[in-house]
Amino acid sequence: MSLLINIPNRNVDSLVAKLEQHIPTSQIQVWPNITSPESIKFALVWKHQPGSLSDLSNLKGISSFGAGVDSILSDSELPEVPIARIVDEDLALNMTNYVVTLINSHRLRLDMFAKQQTMAMWKPRGLRKGKTVGVLGLGQLGQAVCHTLSNCGFTVTGWSNSIKEIPGVDSVTGLVGFDKVIAESDYLVCLLPLTASTKGIINRHVLHKMKTDAVLINVARGGHVVEQDLIEALYDKEIAAAYLDVFDIEPLPETHPYWRTPNLTITPHISAVTNINTAVDQIVANYNRVMSGQLMTNTIDKNRGY
Repeated sequence: MSLLINIPNRNVDSLVAKLEQHIPTSQIQVWPNITSPESIKFALVWKHQPGSLSDLSNLKGISSFGAGVDSILSDSELPEVPIARIVDEDLALNMTNYVVTLINSHRLRLDMFAKQQTMAMWKPRGLRKGKTVGVLGLGQLGQAVCHTLSNCGFTVTGWSNSIKEIPGVDSVTGLVGFDKVIAESDYLVCLLPLTASTKGIINRHVLHKMKTDAVLINVARGGHVVEQDLIEALYDKEIAAAYLDVFDIEPLPETHPYWRTPNLTITPHISAVTNINTAVDQIVANYNRVMSGQLMTNTIDKNRGY
């Protein structure tokens, strides 16, 4: 019986060392150096190669190494076993800090003052007035972001498939609720899971409905945004600015037009990095559950995609 780590293009030595504090070394295998596929009952994955789990005949459970599971579900050869994700307060805190920092940085015009500094220019300007934030997606991360923004004095509306009870936050759903969030937000934050229904949800029609001084922040998945539509909206000044931390292809290619798009700020997918210490605790707990024939915690609904 063993655990497989299937996380390509990433050094997993630290992860292996952490797991070895709880699980015998002999029970850990690292893809692609699989010595006994028939012994693997649990797979820990992140952006794994499609089809690389299909030969694990005794696999009983899969865990994502992060909060997202879209890359797992995109595998057409995925074994029919339960899938769990990481639910971590650190992820929520990091995501919240990232989003709040971006919004406050924009309101304070820090980018403008940085440019003025290079020109030795002293030209005070007041805060931007917009304080209405729309959050698309009210899962663990979305609710944490909404809660903090509300406590910071922002007017917050959250949109999701079902109404959520979040103090100080107006929760809406459906097409009417979606249009309300899009049209009224000074800052639109995407924290949706990537599913068939949300892929390309930020497109030219949505961007056209946003305020001309609105700002888009995408910290969910690159697939939520139709790239060319956003590029055109920024060039045409249909919206004021965009901050992107996630992309269809990562790392973002040097030739990608995003690098040269005006009023677009790029960060390299650092808004909410998995904390290896707290993640290992959940991974080990679910591994032990699978070994003893119990259900894993934090499992997802495959039909819903999250």
